[in-house]
Amino acid sequence: MNKGLKKAVVFGLSAGLVLTSLAGCSKKDKFDAEAAAITVNGDTVSAGVLNFALRYTQAIYESAYMSWGLTDPFNQDMFGNGTTLGESMKEEFATNMSRALLAEQKMEDYGVSLTDDEKSRITEAASSFIADNEEDVLNEIGATQEIVERYLELTTIQNKVETEMCADVDTEVSDEEAAQRKIRYAFFAPVTEEETEAETDTEVSSETETEAADETEEESAALELNETNKSQSADETEAETENASESETEAETETEAETEDPAAAAAKEKAREQAVSMIQHVMDGEDFDAAAEELGKTASDMTFGADYSIAELVAATDGLEDGTLVEEPVETDNGYYVVNLVSQLDREATDAEKESIVEERKDDRIEELYTEWEEDGEVSVDEEVLAKIVFDYHLTPYEETEEATESVTEAETEAAEETEAETAAETEAAEETEAETAAETEAAEETEAETAAETEAAEETEAETGGK
Repeated sequence: MNKGLKKAVVFGLSAGLVLTSLAGCSKKDKFDAEAAAITVNGDTVSAGVLNFALRYTQAIYESAYMSWGLTDPFNQDMFGNGTTLGESMKEEFATNMSRALLAEQKMEDYGVSLTDDEKSRITEAASSFIADNEEDVLNEIGATQEIVERYLELTTIQNKVETEMCADVDTEVSDEEAAQRKIRYAFFAPVTEEETEAETDTEVSSETETEAADETEEESAALELNETNKSQSADETEAETENASESETEAETETEAETEDPAAAAAKEKAREQAVSMIQHVMDGEDFDAAAEELGKTASDMTFGADYSIAELVAATDGLEDGTLVEEPVETDNGYYVVNLVSQLDREATDAEKESIVEERKDDRIEELYTEWEEDGEVSVDEEVLAKIVFDYHLTPYEETEEATESVTEAETEAAEETEAETAAETEAAEETEAETAAETEAAEETEAETAAETEAAEETEAETGGK
C-alpha cells in the first residue's frame, strides 16, 4: 500500500472529498497540528502533515471497502490480527513518513532536487485541493495550503530518491530464473452424493454413540480415581489428571478418524474415478474442454513457476514436452487435477515474472538502505499524537470529472498501471486457489451433518450418564 499511494500523490491529489460523520462518535481530544509527530535526526514531520497523509489515504481506500459492504472498515479488525485497520495504517504511515524525511536528508547524496517546475506543480496541486473541498472537510482533516504542499513535497522527494536508491540493481533476469509454465486443467473435488451421505450419517451416528459412551466411561474412571486418591500429593494428582486428559484426547482423535474417514475415502475415490475417466476420454481423442464438461467441470488455464505452492502440479509437469497430457490424476490434499501442459515456458507470463523479480530486487534494495539509515540515525514517533488521530468519520472522494481525469500526471498514471499489474497478479493467484477453496467448502458442508450427529450422540450419552 505504501509504494502505490506514495506515487499516486506525486504532483496531484484527488479533487473534492465527501465527509460523513459516524453515528455515536465521541468528541476528539484537542489536536495540535504543529506538534512534532515524527522526529528524524533532529528534523520533524508535523502532526498536521501525518494526519493529512492518513486522511487522504482513508478517502481513497474507504470508498473501496464500503463498496464491499463494510460500514466502518477503519475501526474493524480486517485481517484477524487483533488490530484495527486504522491502527495498522497509522503505524504504517508513521514509518512511511519517517522514511520520506530520511529520503529528504539523503537527497543531495543522490543528486536529487526539486526543479522549479516541480515546485510550481506542487503549489498548484495544493491550491486546487483546497479550492475543491468544502470548509467542513478542510477543517476536519486539518488541510491547509502549507500542510498539503509539505506532504506533496515529501512524497515527491521520496519518489525521486528511491528511484536513485535502487538504480544499481541488476535488471537482467534469465528465462530459467523466471520460467513460468502454462497448463490447462480440470479439478475434481471429493463430494459425497446425497444417498451416500445419508447412509454415512446413520453409520456415523451409531459409531459416535458407542465412542462417546466409551469416552464417558474413561472420563468417569479418571474422576473416580482422582476422588479415591485425594490424600495423595498435588504432584501425583496432577500427573493422574494429565494422563486422563491424554486418554480423552486419544479417544477424541480416534472417534474423529473413525467418523470422517469412510465418507472422505468414498468421496475421494469417486473424484479419482472421475479424473481417470476424463483422462481416458482425452487419450481416446476427445477435446480436453469437452471431456471436462461431460463430467460437469470447466477447464481453466493456470501459469506457475518451479516454486509454486501446489508442489504436486510442479512435479507432475516437470520435463514434459509442450502439449503433453499428464496420464494420471494429480492428487493433492483437496482433490485431483487432470492436467495438460500447454507450454513449459509461457512467454507472456515469464516476461511478467521477470518484471516482478526486478521490482522485488529494487524493493529489497530500498528496504535495505532505509533499515541501515534508521539503525545509524535517531528516529522516534510520538505515540500520543498517533493516539489522537481517530477514525470517527467517513471520507470518500467525489466522482472524478472528465477535466480532473485529463489532469492526472504521468507519475499517477504509472502508479495506476503498477497497481493494476499487482491486482492482476493477486487475482490470478486467487483464481488458481479457487478450485481448492471450493473443495474445502464442499468438504466442510459434507462434514456438517456428521458433526450434528456427533453432537446429538454426545447429548444422548450425557443424558444417560446424568441419569446414572
